[in-house]
Amino acid sequence: MAASSLVRRVLIGVALGVFVSLGLALAANLPALGEALGRFRWRLLPLIVAATLANHALRFLKWDAYLRWLAVRLPRRQSLLVFVAGFTMAITPGKLGEILKAFLVRDLVGTPASLTASVVMAERLTDVAALLGLAALGGTALPHGPALLGAVAGLLVASLLALRSRRLANLAQRLLEGSGPLARLAGPLRLFLGSGRALLAPGILLWTVLLSVVAWSFECLALALVLDGLGIAVPLRAATFVYAFASLAGAVSMLPGGLGVAEGSLTGLLVALGARLPDAAAATLLVRAATLWLAVALGAGTLGLAFRGGPRLPEGTPA
Repeated sequence: MAASSLVRRVLIGVALGVFVSLGLALAANLPALGEALGRFRWRLLPLIVAATLANHALRFLKWDAYLRWLAVRLPRRQSLLVFVAGFTMAITPGKLGEILKAFLVRDLVGTPASLTASVVMAERLTDVAALLGLAALGGTALPHGPALLGAVAGLLVASLLALRSRRLANLAQRLLEGSGPLARLAGPLRLFLGSGRALLAPGILLWTVLLSVVAWSFECLALALVLDGLGIAVPLRAATFVYAFASLAGAVSMLPGGLGVAEGSLTGLLVALGARLPDAAAATLLVRAATLWLAVALGAGTLGLAFRGGPRLPEGTPA
């Protein structure tokens, strides 16, 4: 896949984001929304950005630790560049496009992409586990909150057990080896599942989930700061629940960047907590700009400057 294809897909995601933001603005009443944004205390913006960057810094520690555990010899400077470049794919369904990082690492040090792809898989699973824990702070208060959280928790546990199972891994490999044209995927699958099983070992899993909880707490803090800047009185615990639940809903939706679902959940939950619709919409737009869209901009800039030609991706790779 050429760099132009990556650019095209990112632009489609950005266009969808603009459409969702415009729809939210119109639904909230544009003049009232403008009034809310006009009284936002912009001096809080550096703190909001700092909280977002703290989330990225802690998640980079997790990414880099995974690489060290798999003995991927990537210098930390390059590791950081690859990690940030992956933000470009935050607007792909479930962030699956972050498989891009595996191909960037392969191009830099020759590590098989199927090995590093297991790191991306472990990142997503531990992120979901962290958001589940944070959303549990208040999810039981929603009419369908326990059912949604329970379903996601069940799917997460099932995924972890399946990925840790040697029997299922051997079965999948035998099926591929006997499938003719797909037999060539048996080797990469074995490497992916083997490395993934190592990264999901109980000791590593506990450490990385705890690190993820702390990391995502900073983005929840970013929402709390946004709400404070708008004069919306919401306790930190409630803001943590709102952000984690909305992020989880966006991830489960498998829409690009959770667009539409995350915004709708954030706005709806804030209104349920007593915020006026224009204020809730303003908070949603501000926090998504500081978290999602800032990350995409950082990723696109890094990908364009540090990896000018883009990765050499095979056709059919999600991006």
